[in-house]
Amino acid sequence: MRNNETECLLCGGKASLKHNEYPGYQKPNTYKIYHCPVCNSAFSLPGEDTSVIYENIYKNGDRVPGYSRYWRYARIIKKVSRPLDYLAESHEDYWSVREALAMYVADKTSAKILEIGSGLGYLTYSLIEAGYNVTGMDVSQTAVSRAIKNFGDHFICGDLFEYSRLAPESINIVILTEVLEHVSNPMEFIKSIVKLLKPGGRTIITTPNKSFYPREVIWASDLPPVHCWWLSEDSMTYIAEKLDVNISFINFRNYYKINYQIVAARSFQANRLPEPFFDSEGVLIKKSRPESRFKTYTQVILIKLPVLHRVAGNMRRFFKKVYGKSRELFSSGVFVCKDRGHILCAVMQKPSFE
Repeated sequence: MRNNETECLLCGGKASLKHNEYPGYQKPNTYKIYHCPVCNSAFSLPGEDTSVIYENIYKNGDRVPGYSRYWRYARIIKKVSRPLDYLAESHEDYWSVREALAMYVADKTSAKILEIGSGLGYLTYSLIEAGYNVTGMDVSQTAVSRAIKNFGDHFICGDLFEYSRLAPESINIVILTEVLEHVSNPMEFIKSIVKLLKPGGRTIITTPNKSFYPREVIWASDLPPVHCWWLSEDSMTYIAEKLDVNISFINFRNYYKINYQIVAARSFQANRLPEPFFDSEGVLIKKSRPESRFKTYTQVILIKLPVLHRVAGNMRRFFKKVYGKSRELFSSGVFVCKDRGHILCAVMQKPSFE
């Protein structure tokens, strides 16, 4: 292939070079970004060992933009009376998981559910509190030990490929939130999940949604090599067809009716490239604003007073919508989240041979 093309790492088609030196998560590394028109996927090269970057993220987790919310959820989730609903109101990832489970799990206690990449453990805990039979699994023993300490003995340390080899067709539902974009080979990863599923079982997968953005946007996912893929609905459909599984997508209209969101495409133009998060020594450059003790205390109080919590949430959503509508009117290149948004949720079902 020509210098500005390479073979798509997902479908084997001709992927075009969209940027030659895209900033990485840590200085001074840069990456080539390729787009494949065949499966509508984007990926970064070269692939790298990310263990050092992840170690830095975990050291600074509550201060890293995009990751700090995970630490906030883990801190506050046990203070919430309905933790799954709290998460579903907070982010579309968890809303779509709740919707998919409500659609496809008839008996909460008998359906065996596995959350892969359970991390800090708050989603697994929330699902258990909602009555589901869930185990969380993560490759990090540190993460698993922390989750067990905080939320109980509901977590195992394991590798998906080895687990699916040892326990094929043992799980009814596999949940994968914000994991697929991190793995080097999405096809093989989902193939192992399908192997793990019982006939008729399903996997619920959320990942940043390339389908939402215009084709000229280079990369609207976390910086490489933390995210090495930016996948679309076409990408997920291609994977499903190759693995001979059924696929459907969760419609987000009911979420965005309540939680109005816009995305400004200007933020992703080639002349407005993002800055790395860490310097070459692993020191955090971009920091989330630390949550004040007063804000944390106020949030805990509101959570324990459902009526006031609901009123505060409605006010926050109202002002966000007013601000968003004004941006729609006076700014160009603004995209409104409706049936789809910047996150997709794909549900793949393994055929049943009964």
